[in-house]
Amino acid sequence: MTLPDVSQWLWPEWHPHPRVRSVVTTRLGRHSPPPWAGFNLGANCGDEPARVEAARRHVHRLLQVDHPPAWLQQIHSDRVIRAGERDNRADGVWTNESGWPCVVLTADCLPVLLARQDGSAVAAVHAGWRGLHAGIVQRAVSILAPEGEALSAWMGPAISGRVYQVGEEVRRAFMESSELFEPAFTRDATPGHWRFSLTHAATLVLHQAGVEDVSGGEHCTAGDLTHFYSYRKEGQTGRFASLVWLEP
Repeated sequence: MTLPDVSQWLWPEWHPHPRVRSVVTTRLGRHSPPPWAGFNLGANCGDEPARVEAARRHVHRLLQVDHPPAWLQQIHSDRVIRAGERDNRADGVWTNESGWPCVVLTADCLPVLLARQDGSAVAAVHAGWRGLHAGIVQRAVSILAPEGEALSAWMGPAISGRVYQVGEEVRRAFMESSELFEPAFTRDATPGHWRFSLTHAATLVLHQAGVEDVSGGEHCTAGDLTHFYSYRKEGQTGRFASLVWLEP
């Protein structure tokens, strides 16, 4: 068994404020056996609960922060909670307290990290197609910027629009919601199917919500199984974490 160190993780290159810190774990490390091979942090994908808890404690130790990360029970919803709430069934979490990492787990869905540019609050969002359609990103923006405060957003590793195939029903659901999403879809060679870019869709939503400083989105989970988990490519597999927090 080999646990990773922080040099094996992805450190986002965005600079909303000196207080804002963020990191994305990878699957590097030999902590869990196949099919979760690597450093799995997902508690609901079949891995041994004790092994997952040990991995999560390792993350807390490496981050050297006061509070353990605010792990969620993700449900593909538009629910955003404050770090520390007892009912953690949600797909977004925010805080204005230092040393309390907001975290989401993914293995193809899009992690979106948000931060006020004055360094006073941060949020992490789990945005799969259902969450995007439900308005999870808009909900998080409205909580973090109720009076139009300037925000920065960073999009983490997710399955790219080049390989993410969805059915006609997914496109129809988005188009009935808003024509804003049309550029995020391209026709697939398979009749009745489309390629859908989560990052493009999230960018469109963020810009419409007034968030102009948007970066990231260059890492494809399905195209880099060395570093990331991909449910679409692997089936049963692990989850990696995207975290954002405030320094004192």
